[in-house]
Amino acid sequence: MKNEPFIELSVIIPCWNVAPWLSRCLDEVFAALPPSAEVIAVDDGSDDATPEILARFAAVHQELKVFSQPNRGVSAARNRGLDIAHGEYIFFVDPDDGVEPDFFISMLERMKESRADYCVCAFRVRREDGTFKDWKLRDAYEFSSNDSILEGYVSRIVGYSFNDVRRFYANEPLFARREMASVWRACFRRDVINRASVKFDETISLYEDAMFNVEYLLSATKMTCIDRPLYRVTERNSGAMNTIPRDASRFARNKIRLLLSRKRLNEMYGGRLWRFCEASAVFSVLEVFFLMMRFRLGWGEGCAILREYLDDDMARCALHDFPLSWRKPVLASAVLLFRMIYARRKNENRRR
Repeated sequence: MKNEPFIELSVIIPCWNVAPWLSRCLDEVFAALPPSAEVIAVDDGSDDATPEILARFAAVHQELKVFSQPNRGVSAARNRGLDIAHGEYIFFVDPDDGVEPDFFISMLERMKESRADYCVCAFRVRREDGTFKDWKLRDAYEFSSNDSILEGYVSRIVGYSFNDVRRFYANEPLFARREMASVWRACFRRDVINRASVKFDETISLYEDAMFNVEYLLSATKMTCIDRPLYRVTERNSGAMNTIPRDASRFARNKIRLLLSRKRLNEMYGGRLWRFCEASAVFSVLEVFFLMMRFRLGWGEGCAILREYLDDDMARCALHDFPLSWRKPVLASAVLLFRMIYARRKNENRRR
């Protein structure tokens, strides 16, 4: 039996109606691709020229493997890529983005030097007007234990904690410590993914990257970083980060799915996670409420979503324990309002 060729890294590219950007992305990926690599493109039911572009590149680049499936979303496409991948290391690239010529090599070298399970890099935003903005790392993420990864990095991507809220009251921007938890700025080990059975949650339509990263890092023991912009993100109005928040109903229902995902991961890992994201449970309630107040979400649907959210024990506890300060009167008033609403609802349920 003929031995399979060694594949050091797999690059997974989920594709759905990305014809205007795909050729540029693939050109940059193949220009940066080292030997012993494969590129897995999953066409997620495109109805534009995406399949033709993939076929054209596959005819030239033997490293490119193209697979097609009915439209199921980016998480399903990435999961399909993970099922197919053979590389020791895994990268994700979005088809409207690009990479620096040394992206893969630099990330691999740092992973090997540090014997790390995970490497994250800075990135560059390519604006629609042709200009660029660099996003540096907020800290030097060099960790040698799972606990230090949890405290030093996972706490920055899983959500907001009560300590984040207290720093906010002391006039530190709420987002000051947060890192963008996108999978495209990271390198993963496939053996960790397989050992922990890490997959993208296909029920989540926004912030699914963060949950994948968190679940992966809860099984990692060493982390490293490169504070240099090796990945290029294309800023566009039609991207998921812009279109999903405009769909108020989808955005609000996604909050419930994020709550369930955080709870699942917290339970899987012995309750170590919740303290880093319990304030997010409260912020989600307030976001849904403000969507209703701005008439972007119908009151019937909004109230149903809020009831579902506040029927959750951990969300209710977070609301009860949320720190208050009249330095932020709108936030304090909104939290107190929902405490009163829940207390009234609880009394009505008792009378029944």
